Amino acid sequence: MTSPWASRPWRGCSPRAASPRSTPPPTRAGSRWRRWCGSAIGSSIPWTRQRSSSVSWPVPASDRDRSRAAKGDSSMMPARSALLSALAVAWAISVCLGSASPAEAQKKGGTLTIVRPTDPVSLDPQLETTAPGAWVYFNMLEPLLTMDEKMQIRPALAASYEVLSPTKVRFKLRPNVKFHDGTPLNAAAVKFTFDRALRGNPPARWASLAGSLSGAEVVDDLTVDVMTREPYGPILRTLAMYCTGIVSPTAVQKMGPDLSRAPVGTGPFKFVEWKTNTHVILERNPDYWGDKAPLDRVIFKVVPEEGARMIALQTGDADMVLLPAPAQLAALKRDPKYVVHEVVGGRVVFAGMHAGLAPLDDVRVRTALLHAVDRKAILENILEGSAVPARGVLAPSVFGFKDMQLDKLYPFDRARAKALLAQAGWTPGPDGILQKGGQKLSLSWLAARGRYPKDGEITEAIQAMFKEVGVEAKVQFLEWATVFTQFRAATLNQHMFTLGWVTSNADADYSLYALFHSKQVPPTGWNTSRYANPRVDALVEQARRSMNQTEREKLYGEVQDILAKEMVWIPVYNTKEIVVTRASVKGFTVHPVEYNLWLGKVWLDK
Repeated sequence: MTSPWASRPWRGCSPRAASPRSTPPPTRAGSRWRRWCGSAIGSSIPWTRQRSSSVSWPVPASDRDRSRAAKGDSSMMPARSALLSALAVAWAISVCLGSASPAEAQKKGGTLTIVRPTDPVSLDPQLETTAPGAWVYFNMLEPLLTMDEKMQIRPALAASYEVLSPTKVRFKLRPNVKFHDGTPLNAAAVKFTFDRALRGNPPARWASLAGSLSGAEVVDDLTVDVMTREPYGPILRTLAMYCTGIVSPTAVQKMGPDLSRAPVGTGPFKFVEWKTNTHVILERNPDYWGDKAPLDRVIFKVVPEEGARMIALQTGDADMVLLPAPAQLAALKRDPKYVVHEVVGGRVVFAGMHAGLAPLDDVRVRTALLHAVDRKAILENILEGSAVPARGVLAPSVFGFKDMQLDKLYPFDRARAKALLAQAGWTPGPDGILQKGGQKLSLSWLAARGRYPKDGEITEAIQAMFKEVGVEAKVQFLEWATVFTQFRAATLNQHMFTLGWVTSNADADYSLYALFHSKQVPPTGWNTSRYANPRVDALVEQARRSMNQTEREKLYGEVQDILAKEMVWIPVYNTKEIVVTRASVKGFTVHPVEYNLWLGKVWLDK
């Protein structure tokens, strides 16, 4: 069988294969970079087409494993052609040459203080898949696989894996790994985590996003098979998501629901304390299986006000700011006391519309609202360069993305908006608000402040733009945890909602199925717009079952063509993931997926 992922190369320089999120170390010109590049070349692993029906892409685990591969161990690296080896060498050398920089002596110890706008709903990925919780538990709970800053799959708790069939992947676990409570990591723990996620009460929130994932089977103490009910194209990327971290069975059985507030994983940091709406504290895990975290502690503080977060950074009360003030970014970039880390992210922030609730069940009304919004003004005047215009329901970095040509299909045009509303039977009332049959065109709107960059201001701006075309919007601002719960309720009686969505595994299936398939209406899934189209359902199902990436991409393009004509979102912007730190914070790299806030390499130069 031809490898379904053969067209997606995985090659990288990894100085320490035993650490899953390693990045090239600072080096001086000369022999040091040559030695390091030499080891990196040895661990470069291209995904290649296999002749056998059993396809294996091992994950580098240690120098010992590379030695086994060199001796021809069949459980390790597959044979590669001379051409691929030459390309890997050339690529590795080019990366190494480009990454050379003056060495810095890493300092141990200290406390990193992070300020963020909102508190988690939970610290258990079974219950929490949004950023406020994920920022924290991503550093305590580790999946089998993870994704690096280039969205390439990398090792985490798996030492290697082998695709045995379109419905089964075999994982070899790292030996001698322990959970924070001393419980050994083994295949039984992996099976326990998947059983809990897929068949727990309730099942994990991410379970509905995991395709036909059916569970795990223990092969031996360090070998586990992960199965799907049918072929599932994005299986590896799904298993690399931030929210699939393996939990301690002992802790779950002992703590029960309390695990939600004190998770137990294998990561470089372990839980200390959570004071609701105040802070969460983590401390270094001294028994971590990989490179030990340089930091002693990490404190996540809740500071709802954007201005207060920036003041905390400037006074030294905070070392890192999540969701910084866009208006201050230009000045911060010029100030050597700070570093602005940014990358175009995978999240689309949008104003959602309830397609099953009148008058938004009329596509003419939804289309009119799209024409009523001046997205350019929002990007320039509110976000001030801290985001880019949304080009569809997916971010450009996602496999399967198709530009929906929103500016061409739905340009800002108040006259067009008014004409469409008139076609739908709405006429001006005495107060300027449109009416029909004695009822005002009044829309209820649910939103939070501070969950996404400038979400409150953007909601209010769109509210004002609606009024310009005769549409009244009544916005209710609530705390994020409350808004989140209402989004997930079986009955949502709000016409509009402000929400953001990131394709966490960088595969269109994750979003198009969860957000637009008719079976994914809450509380089961995330189709908060209550959108239903049998053709979209069929296309998404066909795409997720296919192992042919070219076919999948074509099918996802067709889905987006349909959605473009029946829009149930007003896509506003594609986020830039921006984190601001003091210059004393070293070793941090911002990730395109907002949730993947990795602190295992961070250290303080103070």
